[in-house]
Amino acid sequence: MDSGSGSGSMSDRAVSEIRQRVIHGDLAPGASFSEADISQRLQMSKAPVREALAVLRRLGWVEVIPRSGYRVPPVTLRGMQDLFELRLWLEPEAAALAARHGARRPEQIAALQEFCAREEEGSREDPAAWLTDHYRAHRRIAVLSGNAELERVLDEALLKMERYHALDVIDSAAGSGGPESAHRRLVEAIAAGDSAAARDLATLHVREARDRAVAAVLDSEALRAVDLTSLGQPSGLPDAASQLRSA
Repeated sequence: MDSGSGSGSMSDRAVSEIRQRVIHGDLAPGASFSEADISQRLQMSKAPVREALAVLRRLGWVEVIPRSGYRVPPVTLRGMQDLFELRLWLEPEAAALAARHGARRPEQIAALQEFCAREEEGSREDPAAWLTDHYRAHRRIAVLSGNAELERVLDEALLKMERYHALDVIDSAAGSGGPESAHRRLVEAIAAGDSAAARDLATLHVREARDRAVAAVLDSEALRAVDLTSLGQPSGLPDAASQLRSA
């Protein structure tokens, strides 16, 4: 997409705005909508909105409903696990590269240290602001990697992860910081240029975040209400797994 053209610029803006509405629940999981609906909400013509929806469909942010319009994909346990798995592949290497190249970008290191200080204060009075702060911190590490393709792929994964962080149950599982957060140890390793420690700490951080998030989802009221006895034995077991993933 040529962002230098008028149409490209408008469609880029539409991509960003629609994606933010999905992340923050203005377009709720499972919600259906038409091209005209979005055009009206964004106060844009249909052409850039059509282009934006085509991009977002390829990236998995929206689904096409034949002869009806579009739908926001549901938020599922399987989807969350897939994103954490992708992060486990990408973020440790991004952190290791960031440690190698971080000395060239002291302003990014300083911004990460400021994020750690805010996190350790334990303030979550503005959840939306905290989500943005958290996303930017992880994205800064990707930027520090110096690998543009790694940054691009990881950025998309981090944005999709924000849908899950935006859920109350996931947000509460994330905790409220502490005297020395996992982010602080990771940032210190990057600032010190210790690639091995940065890789290990990033791996540990993502694994711990995944375990807390999965435990929170499995302990949620939605799953407490799943009626396992109605699923049948033994053929009902795959259906049970499906219910757990999509609840």
